Amino acid sequence: MKAGIVTFNSAHNYGAVLQVFAMQEYLKSLGLEVDVINYRPKEIDNVYKLYNVKRKGPKLVRGLRKVKKFFSMNINQKWKVEKSKNFEYFINNVLHTTKPYKTLPEIQKDFLQYDVLIAGSDQIWNTEITKGFKPAYFLEFGNKNARRISYAASLGSDELPEKYIVFYKRYLENFDFISVREEAMIETLKEVTDKPVTRVLDPTLLLDKEVYDKYKIDTSYKGKEYIYVHFIGKDDKTYEIADQVSRLLKLPIVHNREKGLFENELAGQFHERPEQFISVIDNAKFVVTNSFHATVFSLIYEKDFITIPHSKRPARMQNLLEIAGLSNHLVEDVRIMPKLDTLKIDYKDVKKRLLDERKKSIEFLNNAIYGEVPDKHKENYFNTKNKFNCYGCELCRDICPVHAIEMVEDEEGFKYPKIDKEKCIKCGLCEKNCIYRKEMKKEKKEEYPLVYAAAYKNAEILKNSTSGGTFTALYKYILSQKGVVVGVKYNKNMVAEYAIAENEEECEAFRGAKYVAAEVGDIKPRVKEKLEQGRKVLFTGNPCQIKALKTYLNKDYDNLYLVEILCHGVASPKVFRLYIKYLEEKYKSKVVDFKFRDKANGWGTGRGGTIKVKFENGQELSELGWHNNYNRAFANNNILRPVCYNCEFAGVNDLSDIVIGDFWGIEKIMPKFARKNNGISMIRINTDKGNELFGNINENLEYYKSNIKDAYRSNHKYATGLNENRFKLMEEVDGVEINSLLEKYNQFKTGKKASKKIKKESM
Repeated sequence: MKAGIVTFNSAHNYGAVLQVFAMQEYLKSLGLEVDVINYRPKEIDNVYKLYNVKRKGPKLVRGLRKVKKFFSMNINQKWKVEKSKNFEYFINNVLHTTKPYKTLPEIQKDFLQYDVLIAGSDQIWNTEITKGFKPAYFLEFGNKNARRISYAASLGSDELPEKYIVFYKRYLENFDFISVREEAMIETLKEVTDKPVTRVLDPTLLLDKEVYDKYKIDTSYKGKEYIYVHFIGKDDKTYEIADQVSRLLKLPIVHNREKGLFENELAGQFHERPEQFISVIDNAKFVVTNSFHATVFSLIYEKDFITIPHSKRPARMQNLLEIAGLSNHLVEDVRIMPKLDTLKIDYKDVKKRLLDERKKSIEFLNNAIYGEVPDKHKENYFNTKNKFNCYGCELCRDICPVHAIEMVEDEEGFKYPKIDKEKCIKCGLCEKNCIYRKEMKKEKKEEYPLVYAAAYKNAEILKNSTSGGTFTALYKYILSQKGVVVGVKYNKNMVAEYAIAENEEECEAFRGAKYVAAEVGDIKPRVKEKLEQGRKVLFTGNPCQIKALKTYLNKDYDNLYLVEILCHGVASPKVFRLYIKYLEEKYKSKVVDFKFRDKANGWGTGRGGTIKVKFENGQELSELGWHNNYNRAFANNNILRPVCYNCEFAGVNDLSDIVIGDFWGIEKIMPKFARKNNGISMIRINTDKGNELFGNINENLEYYKSNIKDAYRSNHKYATGLNENRFKLMEEVDGVEINSLLEKYNQFKTGKKASKKIKKESM
């Protein structure tokens, strides 16, 4: 088995690097192949950056500034340079780190394949330290089937930041097993998850002293008697207590702050390698610290010590010393410091206590890696009432034998099931068949998926298609076989809805992207009726609707062809409805068509294509997609259904026979093909049926073989990322004029100038 760890591995902090080292070594002892995923966000790395250089000015001037800073640092603060080198050596040589990644998309792009992913330990969920919410620390990457475990993760607080509560609620969904470092966090997380939460020991306490001894490197202080004082930040209380202990024991001090801090000191500015940090504690006569990990290693090496609680985050120290039975060693002020002879420790009792706790932590970790994974299907909307758990596919309504379920629109415009308790016979079919995290057994052949880049040969058809015209080729073939086609069209009220087409004219209404959640209606029973009649059916739709249809049918049909439209997410029908109303009031005419991806300005321009809106009075509104406030709200993920931020179907799945969508990034892979075509489709074939279907249409296409990695280089591989603006916008949707509201959160640099890009043209 292969395991990947994500934590603060790049911090130039002894505790941070030693806790990931401990997790690495413990997992190796279980026989796992271990990588530390070298996630180095700027918010962490900038804290330990040796110097910054102003970016303004000519290149030569900037270069001279950099040289000046370099020499100044090496002359005046050489110890900082040495410290940086020591930590980087440990990070890149003792830890089994991957190549560095600065952002989550960089990690996601690499399709990392691990059997087990572990987040933790350390304060990886503390948004103050990470300067905002970081989904990478919630394992929003990697193999979908990997076991996802948090081990001794910490918030650094007893409370969740209010503005991120919904983020914790969403991203804790990723985990199969959750453990934390502080007892208080168990209650805190109950606010956002129904999953069991376990308190475990910091990973440094999973290893015996003998493991650290193998890596420990002696310092020049070995053989000398001293007190080791380790500061985190500036702390006068630690200084006062350390100074008093030095006076009482008549011993000099070794410490990690500037030289000359103490009257009686052996050395200051301790900046040696992490292996030497272990040694300096091992050889000390006494330890005084406000550091959690300096306390941990004092326990491991059976030192007499005093710990000063962190002013903002004392809980982990309190928990640790309570477990060890050493709460009296937590001293807040020199004025209440116990007599030193009362702080002598019976380590026989301490070791027993820690060993008992270690067994519980190891049991959790071993079970998380090797035990049975909890049934995630039980987390569906019927049990949780969590909107991140409902696709709005309406399957539950369609299969209810007594019609006890109706779909009710919420304040955001999305529909959710509501059960009429008087009609309900408690048969359980709704919950049993809910598609949320419901596994469907399917035999997968090794030769699939097959991937192609394709474009329709007919230039007029290609021009009027959203991408490469593959959908047109598909529906033309199915109609030639006397079959029917299912897709999404606008009805007379500009509501997107699933419908069945019997001819090319009706199919043309399905062409073109529609960035809004579609009404499902009675499409599933109507499709079943056509299939039972023996007619071929081409069903095109989002992956969640495809899974819902397959579950509803409950058997394979040879005459059913499932085509997934590569999905970015579905937007709020309410927001779209309000936007259409805004346009109609502004231009004093009814909207009769809304085209999101017109190719008037080309395909793949990076500006979202061209928006074209047709009005009943003959007017036409044309606007660059990146200037349109609704289009930007969709592209910026501000108006999507909650479950889209938790979608299990994003990226590569095998629900359908064929997947089609834009082949974004094709210009970097097949530049000649990209240059000569006005739109290129990505075609992914998952089944023999899909391959047969492709064989019947490919004569109409210019196509080239590709691969999964290239196809998803710029396409969605994971669920859409949450952002704060999404919830702010939705909270204001009923109180602010819709275009102004969308513009407020569209992040467009020219602001209100965007609305001036609109042109009116006569048809």
